[in-house]
Amino acid sequence: MVINTREEVMAAEQEPGAVFLDVRGEDEVKTESLQARPFKQVKCTLDDCSELMSKAETLMPDKNAPVIVFCRSGRRAGKAKEVLEQKGYKKVLNAGGLKDLSYLS
Repeated sequence: MVINTREEVMAAEQEPGAVFLDVRGEDEVKTESLQARPFKQVKCTLDDCSELMSKAETLMPDKNAPVIVFCRSGRRAGKAKEVLEQKGYKKVLNAGGLKDLSYLS
């Protein structure tokens, strides 16, 4: 699993249409969420990314815009990155876990 650097995430965020995507479950998001930026949420686990597969084009119609994926530790984000790339998304970054994004203030 490769987690993109802070510099890569910050550069991607500046591109038009960039989206932060939280792939944790709704209960996790209710407990703690990304406060520094707007984000979209869809569940993706290591074993089941069917929700992401069915909702990706609706949530993120521009497959050329950066998608900055995060979860709790980066593992699910890595799986989501693979799924999105298979669906044709060109710029998908694994930003790691929510705590890894603390520099976004």
